[in-house]
Amino acid sequence: MDLAATTALVTGADPRSGRTGADVTAGLGAPTSAPAGAAAALVVDPSWRSFSQLQGGLVTGHLLAAAADATGAAPRTVSAHLLAGVEPGVPAVVGAGLDRAGTTGSVRATLHQAGRLAAVAQVLTVARPPVPGPSVPVPPVAEGVPFALPRDLVPIADHTAIRALGTSRPLAGGDEPRLTAWVRIDGDLPPLVQLGVLLDALPPSLFAVRTAPAAMPTVELTAHLAGPPPATGAWVLVDQVTTWADNAVAVDEAELRTEDGALVARARQTRRLLSR
Repeated sequence: MDLAATTALVTGADPRSGRTGADVTAGLGAPTSAPAGAAAALVVDPSWRSFSQLQGGLVTGHLLAAAADATGAAPRTVSAHLLAGVEPGVPAVVGAGLDRAGTTGSVRATLHQAGRLAAVAQVLTVARPPVPGPSVPVPPVAEGVPFALPRDLVPIADHTAIRALGTSRPLAGGDEPRLTAWVRIDGDLPPLVQLGVLLDALPPSLFAVRTAPAAMPTVELTAHLAGPPPATGAWVLVDQVTTWADNAVAVDEAELRTEDGALVARARQTRRLLSR
């Protein structure tokens, strides 16, 4: 989870009310469908904040959804650059433009707020729907130990259930920069938006070897999607490890699997180290 750049875009048109994207106000809802190149209005629900700004995974999820809406095809890879924090309570706009349509599509999805580009992603789509891949053994959800993120700093914790596995915990001063847990996102998020949140749901894995927090906002997130996005509210196993770090950035790699052990996605994200 992006512990320094998090809020939450939760939006889009509400199919139950018939509102268009321009009518959307704070709260949960499906992302607005829009023609290629069109833009959809979003608002930020403060209950989805992490610290004071938008969670990078939630931004990425909205960019994925915009790309899927623009092409009518399934996103299979995304590479998002998170260029600026998204402020809560300030309208934002998500747009998607096709570089190429067809069986294999390429979409540039953007998020603007207050007249500036806050996030951009290149999304590869494939017309053929993904199917679940082979399964591997995974520990049952019941083996996980309930773990709560600090809600005073990370209000998105109210929407996140975590069951930690193994001995590693954030800020426990462990030996390995790895965090593993079952994670479930509560709230009526569309599956692709929820998948974005899951990709970024855990704290930076460097926290596992630290005893004090530090600002490490996500500035880039790349993911390869291996199967259909999990159903809303499903438990997903997240195994995340820091593969390298220097004096400016750290790179976390993560693997996501279903309760049946099927691969959901593999992801890599770059975190800026604002303090050490």
